[in-house]
Amino acid sequence: MSTSQLAAQWVSAVGSAGSLLGFAAYVWIMLLNRRDQVEVRQEQQAQGVTAWLDEGRRHDRDEDYVLCVHNGGDSPVFQVRCLFSLPSSEEQHSISMALLPPSSDEIRSLPFGSEGVSREELYSAPAVPEMRFTDSHGTHWGRDSNGQLHRLDRRGVRRRPHADGGEDGARDDSEWEQAHRERADAPREGASQGDSPQDDERAASQS
Repeated sequence: MSTSQLAAQWVSAVGSAGSLLGFAAYVWIMLLNRRDQVEVRQEQQAQGVTAWLDEGRRHDRDEDYVLCVHNGGDSPVFQVRCLFSLPSSEEQHSISMALLPPSSDEIRSLPFGSEGVSREELYSAPAVPEMRFTDSHGTHWGRDSNGQLHRLDRRGVRRRPHADGGEDGARDDSEWEQAHRERADAPREGASQGDSPQDDERAASQS
């Protein structure tokens, strides 16, 4: 075999290897983009899940005050949990629901009315509910009392959670409940310093 033929074979081999590496890089980039798109769609879904306290008459209810939970997405969310307290009380209120259908509102009664709680207190910052819920992909989300949404885990897309709270949909809210209770028990002036549940979580992770 002549030198020129040997050189041609080497060039062909290098070119084939380069093509394979280029194709592998292309596939890897496409997979990363697909994962990013899935996460963006998940966050868009989660952004549509909110909760707030409101006057019952605004929702055709006889009660003075109600809790409103809204899912503006096109998929259901599971294991919805809302915690809130009032400036005039250290009591922690908790309302849960196993399933919130897509494009729906859930209205729940509250254990207090206008005789004990003023309209100004109902719409005050401490009364804004904190939330935890799980989306249809099994990803856990939280929304703090400032309305900020955050993902509770950074793992990849998982299997759909069981509505009965089985292993696939397990979510531990105990530390969150304890932190919320401590904030409710703390002096109210702390809320004016910009404290938030995410600040507490960051401080706990650093300790």
